[in-house]
Amino acid sequence: MWPRRAAMLAVSLLLLAAAAWLVGSQALLAGWEALTPATIAAALLLGLVATSAQSLRWRTLAGQRGMELGWRRALADCYASSFGNMVLPGGLGGDAARVALYRNRGDRRWSSPLLALGAERLSATTVLFATVAWALLPRSVPLAAVAATVALACLAGSAWCMRGLGAGKGLAVWGSSVIGTASLIALYLAAMNALGGPVVPVTAVVGLASMSIPLGVGGWGVRELSAGVLAATMGVTSDHAVASATAYGLLATISCLPGMVVLARAWVFRAQGTPRLSPCTR
Repeated sequence: MWPRRAAMLAVSLLLLAAAAWLVGSQALLAGWEALTPATIAAALLLGLVATSAQSLRWRTLAGQRGMELGWRRALADCYASSFGNMVLPGGLGGDAARVALYRNRGDRRWSSPLLALGAERLSATTVLFATVAWALLPRSVPLAAVAATVALACLAGSAWCMRGLGAGKGLAVWGSSVIGTASLIALYLAAMNALGGPVVPVTAVVGLASMSIPLGVGGWGVRELSAGVLAATMGVTSDHAVASATAYGLLATISCLPGMVVLARAWVFRAQGTPRLSPCTR
């Protein structure tokens, strides 16, 4: 495990170094200028909106698989999972832990939480890449086609994971996916605005999409290098694109910090010997 973590951290550092070589280290450092009381508050608020939307999906899809969750519990699960994804290699560590936590619950061991989580993640990824395809179409047809292909593949995967889900619950899943994606885009735009440069939505959606690549830690490196390389296509300068990607990464990390509180609370209960299935009661 540790060699893999070290390798993923090295990947992030190498990609950040490549981004610095492309546009200069000042662009990376400029991202810190976006940290103000207002943007930190926005990160926590928009993070709450995005995580609440995610927890609605998780609760709905888990219930379909025989795992009945309360609202507080689902929210705690998603906060802890998001924090784990942010700090663990590959960006999927928190999700893997969530599946492991519920491996003995539901209609079928392992497959129940795996299918529920797969539908929850793939539905949001479908919405994100569909948005990327739409945003890139006037700028680059080949890139838009790639994004549309990914969106269709994710749509097929999410539909398979959600088979048997009723129309009403399906609407809740897809609606919450749209709300969650919009919240993350809004946070990215807030980061761009805080830097004083142009606020270009296509830059935000491409930056978010690049974080779907399971490399590095917390999307660091992949996001910045992708933003720098594709800056011209998105109609912004490379240094502004990289600075915005760095600023978003910092704000996104802040938005996940409640997950650290959830995990700390769970650790305290475990240390006290209090039986808990998850970090929060129903």
